[in-house]
Amino acid sequence: MVPPPEPSRDTHTQGPRVLFVSKAITPPFHDGATCFVRDLSRALDRVHPTVLSTNNAPSIAPTVASAPVYQKRSRYSPALVDNLRVFQHLLRDTDHDIWHFVFAPNPVSSFAGNVLHRLRNRPIVQTVASRPLRFDSTSRLLFGDRIIALSKFTADRLLRNNTHAHVTVIPPSMADLSRTTDEQRTAREQAGIDQDAALILYAGDLEFSSGASMMAAAAPTVLDKAPNTIIAFACRAKTPRSIEQQRTIAERLKPFGSRVRFLGEVKDLPALIASACAMPFPVDDLYGKIDHPYVILESALLQVPVLVPNDGPIAEIHGIPTMPQGDVKCLAGWCVEMAQDANARQQVGAALRKAVLTQHNPSTIAAAVTAVYDDLLHSRMAS
Repeated sequence: MVPPPEPSRDTHTQGPRVLFVSKAITPPFHDGATCFVRDLSRALDRVHPTVLSTNNAPSIAPTVASAPVYQKRSRYSPALVDNLRVFQHLLRDTDHDIWHFVFAPNPVSSFAGNVLHRLRNRPIVQTVASRPLRFDSTSRLLFGDRIIALSKFTADRLLRNNTHAHVTVIPPSMADLSRTTDEQRTAREQAGIDQDAALILYAGDLEFSSGASMMAAAAPTVLDKAPNTIIAFACRAKTPRSIEQQRTIAERLKPFGSRVRFLGEVKDLPALIASACAMPFPVDDLYGKIDHPYVILESALLQVPVLVPNDGPIAEIHGIPTMPQGDVKCLAGWCVEMAQDANARQQVGAALRKAVLTQHNPSTIAAAVTAVYDDLLHSRMAS
């Protein structure tokens, strides 16, 4: 038997109290889902947000409360003990009107979410932070009363496999950012990259997509036609498979010596991006990343040109340059143009910045999410 909803305040006048259920919200912010929670919770106006964090985590904003549930910063995949601590916290929680789950759907987390939903009967919003491994299993992965997809691409596939879901498309919010000339110079020094070189930066994954392999295939043409160019791979090697993939690519590009760099995790990636001529992102599988990856949005705000495949969710960013999937010749030609043509870089970068400032505006996104909260609470009261 499902218990009745717990009494709550007048959320219409006071604003709903929302608990974000995610990985630990604590720096450094390298994970798309935690960046999503950080930026959205900061932007919410009439809502009272709480995030899950650790005992020693700094406050992310005066308006955002923190619940120290995690023992330490979450890894790429949270440990079982951390998941149990979150589960226990939710079993006891009486301080919030809505739970907002933000994670990549997976069987374990979705099962736990379903159980909690039935036990506590709490209104739940579920953001699909990144695509599931298989869309045909979404009926078992979606448990929220309202679902937020970050792109129409993902929403269409969720609905195709679960016609009863309440899905709203709301892209991630993105606060403006900049990097000074000195910060850019420091980032290049730390990476060992000459200040005068034309930098083509790949900051996608190594494992799940063919993006890194495509960049490696384009490299010989780029380095031949743009002699002052350095191609750098700024990729976190998260698994043994990704480490092996990096070794394979490094061996393939060994003849080009220091004109190809493998930087691993970069201390200030936005500063290095800001110093680049272009940030090609020929990624054909976004598994493990949010639909509009933050590295893409950061590049756009820093006015650094980005190139993405034309048939995925990133192509929904207004005016972003696109390429046919798998077209190495197109990728190489675009990189050469960006490395050599400063006017073209400026035009593409300025247009991208304008698009992201509008499409991912924090206030607009926060208002859209708040409307989802209001609709859910009003429907609960009416039922």
